[in-house]
Amino acid sequence: MHKPKTVVIALFDDVQLMDVAGPAEVLSVANALMDKPCYELHYFNLDGDHSPRTSAGVALDCKPPCEEVFREIDLLLIPGARDHIILKKIEQQDFMGRLQALVQRAKIKASICMGSFFLGELGLLDQRKVTTHWDGIDRLKCRYPMAKVQNNILYVNDGDIWTSAGIMSGVDMMLAMVMNDLGPQMALSVARVLVVYLFRDGGQAQFSAPIDFQSKVRDPGMLSLIAWLEANLNRDISVNEMAEESGNSVRSLHRKCLNAFALTPAQLLTKLRLERARSLLAQHELSIKNVATQCGFNQTGSFTKTFGKHFGVSPSAYRDRFFGHDESK
Repeated sequence: MHKPKTVVIALFDDVQLMDVAGPAEVLSVANALMDKPCYELHYFNLDGDHSPRTSAGVALDCKPPCEEVFREIDLLLIPGARDHIILKKIEQQDFMGRLQALVQRAKIKASICMGSFFLGELGLLDQRKVTTHWDGIDRLKCRYPMAKVQNNILYVNDGDIWTSAGIMSGVDMMLAMVMNDLGPQMALSVARVLVVYLFRDGGQAQFSAPIDFQSKVRDPGMLSLIAWLEANLNRDISVNEMAEESGNSVRSLHRKCLNAFALTPAQLLTKLRLERARSLLAQHELSIKNVATQCGFNQTGSFTKTFGKHFGVSPSAYRDRFFGHDESK
């Protein structure tokens, strides 16, 4: 990237603070890590000239960008808000008119969370693969039946339209954009500064495996087991140890796992190991053998076979597909 990309983040009253701050911080950190800025960030209040107040009560100092900015916008980010706020805004002609003026000048349009409804209202989601926050999926399908709504994924890109599930998945989407612009190693560096997982590819579920599993149980012993497994994935773990950690007999643990997760205890452990492996594959300095070892697989061959059985591709192919080749080699 020779010339900094012009990025405009649309704001409005009651906007979701994390939808704005998360993606903006990704680009800000990328700028700080480069010799010269790669992104020019501008903010535009669709509600007028005042400083918009976010859902968290924080007022954002928002000065109108100079006219030069609006001649060509490389990336327009449209954050979300609570559904009743979104539905109110899309009925306001002045608001939508200002947004449409920005959209018409933007090469790439990206929404975070329920911001996808704004794109839908402008007819930009027709025949596009899109997503939104899990709580708004059914409403998005109903209101914009021509959109190809994707269930339970973090983000998706279809041409010049990016949509994400919202809140922290907006960070995942921006990291993917940084990877496209500046390469996987820079995206990894940004993720490390922010202390977030890299990378969660867009097709991953909106709930991480540990959170998904923990949400399905109320038994304190089972909740403790999931956390304990996450902290010990790098070593051998027997079903007997799992039973002891959860305060159950082996038979009782087997029954509870089947009832809650439709998995045996061994299958539950394998699922958690593989989810950890997907995240570690983003780190090119880790060999496939290193990834296997950190996830508790004693043999690389066994790891490769198990990974391929679950995801349909080898660990190496998965790394190349989602995280690119290591440009340092």
